[in-house]
Amino acid sequence: MKKIAIFSFILISVCFGCKKAAVNNADLLKVKWVLSDIQDTKTNAITKYPNDAFSKISIEFTDSLNYIFFDGICNGGIGTYSYSSITGAIKISSIPTTEIYCKYAGWEEYTTQNLTNAFNYRINGNNLVIYSNGSYNLYFTQN
Repeated sequence: MKKIAIFSFILISVCFGCKKAAVNNADLLKVKWVLSDIQDTKTNAITKYPNDAFSKISIEFTDSLNYIFFDGICNGGIGTYSYSSITGAIKISSIPTTEIYCKYAGWEEYTTQNLTNAFNYRINGNNLVIYSNGSYNLYFTQN
């Protein structure tokens, strides 16, 4: 009888743990995520978003059609995505954008290129990290 009670407790604990993780990852959708930092994937050096940029780069994942909206400093675009809330895997298509040049257009390129090279993501509270096989991991905060 003791073994059944212990097994039941473990099973219930595991099931509740799974539900909690899935709810946390549901926060990925329908939230405006604002880029705060990039992390060099080779050196792990973190670079802060420029304070003097006149707007912030942001992304938003829709929940119904699997679109990702990109809003840059001076350009915008749209792509598609798929993800797993269980494993944290994410795949984002290329994001075609308008091509208006501005002072920090490089930040837009860093963001879109590394989004299309994304393989995993993690949400911790109001923070989102998108891990990339490209040059930079992307750090976002919830707006």
